[in-house]
Amino acid sequence: MNSYSYDEKEDFSGKKVKVLGPTYEEGKPDQSGDWREKLASRDERLGFIRTAMRYWYNDDWYGSEKRKQEA
Repeated sequence: MNSYSYDEKEDFSGKKVKVLGPTYEEGKPDQSGDWREKLASRDERLGFIRTAMRYWYNDDWYGSEKRKQEA
C-alpha cells in the first residue's frame, strides 16, 4: 500500500487540486468488531453506554468539539 491514488477535484474557487483517494484495503474484516464482546460484564457494558450517552446528550461534557474554557 505504498502507492496512493489521487483524484483531481475542483476547490471552491474552481481551481483544480489533487485530493488523496481511498486508502482502505479491499475486503471484509477477519474479526467482528462487536463492542459487546470486548466488555466482559454487564456493569462494564452499562458504564460504556452511560459514558456514550453523556458524551452525546449532556450539556456538561467536554469532548473534542467543546472547550472547558473559551479561547
